[in-house]
Amino acid sequence: MKAQSLSQRLNLAVVGITLATLVLSLIFIAVGYGLLFEFAPKLVSAEDAILPAPVEWGMYSVCIVLGSIAASAVATRVARRMVEPLETLAEAARQIASGDLSARAILTTPAPTEASQMIADFNAMADRLEKAVDDIVTWNSLIAHELRTPVTILKGRLQGLAEGVFQPEPALLQSLHHQADALARLVEDLRVVSLLDSGRLQLRPIEIDLASEIEGLARLVERDLDRAGFGLRMTLTSGRCVADPVRLRQAVLALVDNALKYAEPCVLEIATRVTDADVAISVIDEGPGMPEGFSERAFEPFRRGDDFDMKAGSGLGLAVVRGIAGAHGGQVSYERRDGRSAFTITLPRRG
Repeated sequence: MKAQSLSQRLNLAVVGITLATLVLSLIFIAVGYGLLFEFAPKLVSAEDAILPAPVEWGMYSVCIVLGSIAASAVATRVARRMVEPLETLAEAARQIASGDLSARAILTTPAPTEASQMIADFNAMADRLEKAVDDIVTWNSLIAHELRTPVTILKGRLQGLAEGVFQPEPALLQSLHHQADALARLVEDLRVVSLLDSGRLQLRPIEIDLASEIEGLARLVERDLDRAGFGLRMTLTSGRCVADPVRLRQAVLALVDNALKYAEPCVLEIATRVTDADVAISVIDEGPGMPEGFSERAFEPFRRGDDFDMKAGSGLGLAVVRGIAGAHGGQVSYERRDGRSAFTITLPRRG
């Protein structure tokens, strides 16, 4: 049954109470006259009398009072049912204000449409608030965990250099540079994810040649790939699209970095596809693939499979990729192709 609106219920309540008062008063008067005719007919006014007898006036007053009392009882019940959703909402709001973010407004009886919608909106808001607070707590813990390792290493090495325990050899300086670089990338990933979550990531889209952009990016990663024992194969389709080249490069580099962390040394393939509607960039490796059921959650911040080395990465790279793709109006997907792992960024061609 469709719920009535609050205004409809108020109108019906006013009309119903008025009619109930009138009907009940008439019933009481009829009963009163019946009792008078039965037990004291002489007290009733004569048929030709203009005004009722005093006892009749008293009976009218009593009957009207009784009818009003009965109607008031009905009105109280109706008002109670109409106010109950607001009381439930107020109680839930007080509990949330006191720190119990799990509190929700629960309806036990049917309520007007406006009240039901208000409670549904309140509960949805409470859900988002609880999730936001939980996310803040989780993020603070995870960020502290991710920062601890590189900061501890940097502090220890620098302290050792200051105290003369270590000599400023090229290998040590390179290690310090590596830790500083990892720290800088982590901070940048955190910044990008934060901007994406708040909807404040600024894109500077321009028309680019996709194949040329990927070729330029490949030159940046060839040395790192070679050092890690990876080869590189590019299967590029020429075509122009509208995108932010800096952010697009950042997303593809994150996919390459993901392959370096989790895939076995192999020939890494970067492929592009261009259609009239969209463009796609795929990074394909021969890694073990994601654990079953994990691929849908892999693009959330700080998500890592249980089978992977927890020290391999921060768990932010794929979240950055998803966010950048989404900011362009596109998406990122994962699939297994003939025993190989393929991550594909798909973007609308015209932005």
